Amino acid sequence: MKPKFQMDAAAYTALMQGMNEQYFVEKKGNLLDFRLYYDDLWLADTAVVDVVHRSKGEWAVDLIFANIHNPLKFIRRYITSHPCPKRAAQKAEFMRRLAAKDQRGTLIVSIQSLEMCQN
Repeated sequence: MKPKFQMDAAAYTALMQGMNEQYFVEKKGNLLDFRLYYDDLWLADTAVVDVVHRSKGEWAVDLIFANIHNPLKFIRRYITSHPCPKRAAQKAEFMRRLAAKDQRGTLIVSIQSLEMCQN
């Protein structure tokens, strides 16, 4: 039989203090913070980029949806993960191709649309 979990008084006090501080630090967002989600017409003009990276011992697949007119306006979404890097790359390619289907053809983000200053 497993012994009952016990926590010493110092650890319990530190845990409660952290939870109390978190209550006062966090605050509700206003509706302007969520405008990116409910004002989603810009998502029709997005290029899709797949990213495969190592996360928590597996290869995670993320898709980045970047606006072709303003590339600094983007959303990054976690899709799936896989222990094999080849399978993760394959899933990333399939998901990108599926998400990027557009009647106008493949949309791309150009470096000129960033309007970067080289000074």
